[in-house]
Amino acid sequence: MGSESPYFKKSEAFQHPTGDDQEEGKLYYDASTLGMTGPLRISYAREQAETHRYWHDTLNALGVETNAAHIGGSNVGVWTNMGTVDRKSQTRSYSHSAYYLPNAQRGNLVILTDALVQEIVFNKNEIGEWTAHGVRFSHGGADHVVNVAREIILAAGSIQSPQLLELSGIGNMSILKAAGIDVKVDNPNVGEHLQDHLRKSVQADFWSYVVLTISNSACSYLRS
Repeated sequence: MGSESPYFKKSEAFQHPTGDDQEEGKLYYDASTLGMTGPLRISYAREQAETHRYWHDTLNALGVETNAAHIGGSNVGVWTNMGTVDRKSQTRSYSHSAYYLPNAQRGNLVILTDALVQEIVFNKNEIGEWTAHGVRFSHGGADHVVNVAREIILAAGSIQSPQLLELSGIGNMSILKAAGIDVKVDNPNVGEHLQDHLRKSVQADFWSYVVLTISNSACSYLRS
């Protein structure tokens, strides 16, 4: 796994499937690649579609092997997906339930809604290095600057994170100059190399009594 692995594992708490669920749903995993003590619950669904039980066997017969460690850095092969769902309560586990609610009463936590960040404010030291020390944003029709004593975490998604870096003067020099933005750090990688998460799916409705017949004939049909 990549360098992000420790951070993923720190954030998650994997909830093991039961023995019956694991066997019937082909719920394979490598426990060493999963976090166990984080705030974000991840688990396999308790119930699988009736056709799912034949999913692994059919593709295995076509030469596609089951990937028992699909969270471990390579998702090539056949595997059953996990979700951010609390297996015990059957409720969604996400930033609100995992991070906000347990800390909502903290005196040093303030969440400001309807605020638009304009740029990260940097200071330049005596050796020419830039350090982030604040954030400029608009709220309620006025501009504001909040200064920080420690660090700023930029978590605005795959589109707006690089956009904010560019608005703050970090990015491809030619692009920033063309937009009239003062260049602080010339980094041509900012805002580049985005790859869409493409997905193609096939959906069909089946009656339960034809599922086994379809599974048995799928291999010969797909080869023809």
